[in-house]
Amino acid sequence: MPAKAKLSYENIDAMRTALARGGSVRAVAASLGVSPGTVKRTLARIVDRTRTADEFAAALARPLRAPVRQQPGAYAWDLETIRAARDAQMRGDFSEPVRLAEAMRTDDALFTAYHNRVAPQSAVQTKLTSHASVRGEAVKRKAAASCFVARSVLKGINGSLANHGIAIGYVEHEPNDEGTRVDMRLTEWPLEHVKWNSSAEVLETAIRSGMREPIVHGDGRWIVFRKFNILPWTQEAAILPGALLWAIHANGLKDWAGSSTSHGLAKMIAELPPGVALQSAPGVLSPQARAVLDMLQAVMSGESGVGIRPAGSKTDFVSNASSAWQVFSEMIVGREKAAARIYLGTDAMLGSVGGAPGIDIAELFGVASTIIQGDFDAIEQGLNTGLYQPWTAVNDGDSFYAPTFAYQMPDPDAEAKSKEQGDRRERLLVTIDNMKKHGFVVDQDTVNALCEKYYIDDPPVLASSDTRAVPITLAPTDVAKIIRVGPALRSLGLQPFGDARDDMTITELDEANKAKAEASKAKAEAQAQGAAQIKVDNANPEPAA
Repeated sequence: MPAKAKLSYENIDAMRTALARGGSVRAVAASLGVSPGTVKRTLARIVDRTRTADEFAAALARPLRAPVRQQPGAYAWDLETIRAARDAQMRGDFSEPVRLAEAMRTDDALFTAYHNRVAPQSAVQTKLTSHASVRGEAVKRKAAASCFVARSVLKGINGSLANHGIAIGYVEHEPNDEGTRVDMRLTEWPLEHVKWNSSAEVLETAIRSGMREPIVHGDGRWIVFRKFNILPWTQEAAILPGALLWAIHANGLKDWAGSSTSHGLAKMIAELPPGVALQSAPGVLSPQARAVLDMLQAVMSGESGVGIRPAGSKTDFVSNASSAWQVFSEMIVGREKAAARIYLGTDAMLGSVGGAPGIDIAELFGVASTIIQGDFDAIEQGLNTGLYQPWTAVNDGDSFYAPTFAYQMPDPDAEAKSKEQGDRRERLLVTIDNMKKHGFVVDQDTVNALCEKYYIDDPPVLASSDTRAVPITLAPTDVAKIIRVGPALRSLGLQPFGDARDDMTITELDEANKAKAEASKAKAEAQAQGAAQIKVDNANPEPAA
């Protein structure tokens, strides 16, 4: 191997394995065809972050169980209770914030925005990419069959990440049916049991035994999904602005209901005839007043279609003529847009607000791709360092060949980019052809310069003079000198001879046939001449001595 050649992953792995087994640097360099200095420089540049199976022995030995989840009950979420839950979220105490997030989904605007946020988990494809080596490909195939990551779990994790800025995954371990490997299954740990210990600066969770357990990301058991390194629950957590938005919505709906009652139910006011007493005693209606009141109530409730009004009495119809009801339609539109902005980074609404067609995923990715990509990046990083690396270390000895998990984000501009790349390459080929026609020198440097000018990332490589195909017109006699008999017969649909003649050129076979014919002719002439001589000898026998 030349000294300047790049060492492949297989070379580096072989190098490290040989040195670990006690081989000398000089011997390893000789086996790879490089200098000892190249081996030393290569190893010096590699930071060994490979994890081994011993690091995860504790996680395999002692599985944990979460406490029984508290079922959502009847909560009276007044403004002070909502503020208290929001403050607990800021402290990293997630018991009440989880209950608040569940209650917030009873609001239709927040419900829709939340599920639009997690919807891409059901639509976007994922891919497990192997380490760039033959062994890495084999490890990836095993990991794909041994690491279980359900989309329903990812949706829950994405939802917790959106609401609280953090989500906790727990990895369950179980041997496969053959007992040859340890399978790992991702589950979501209930966030309501998690609390930030500010004195120890560590996340802790309650477990079924009543004890508290520290949460350490990547220890083979815990996975912490987060977008920010420092106090992520105070950063991008939708519950922080969404809590008060929900309170405003709830109070607004209550006022709207009261206004509907005021506008929808008309009132009747009656006046008794002059001289008729309103009360027969202090606090007691007179019989006449009670009769008029009962008649009005019967008519207004629909129990009676008619009534008798006493002579001289009056009745007035009173209704709410205020136009304040118009504010509620604006409030509904405003709260849906506000909820979408909190969860999606944009209102992302198509068509009429609150109606069809709702949210289009392509438009959503085009507008709020930073929010969705941020969720995907956090989940990818969590799975790669907290699931696939520990699995590879446990089942393959170390994590060097661990595969990587990635979302395949759709590119709405893919077709336009492909067409643009094709147009650029077409311009390149036209330019090269024109330069050759006018006698200009076209070498690899010229092609590279043109590609840089036309923004082509991968310049095509010109064929060398030895391998470059140049069209040459051959006469039939020349073709016969280079085409072999076997391929020629097969091209005509005929069976080859099946012997050495198939490897001859057409000319060689023709010459061989001619030589054979000449030999046969010479042999026949010799035989005829011999027979004639015998006949002459028989006709003229020699005299006896």
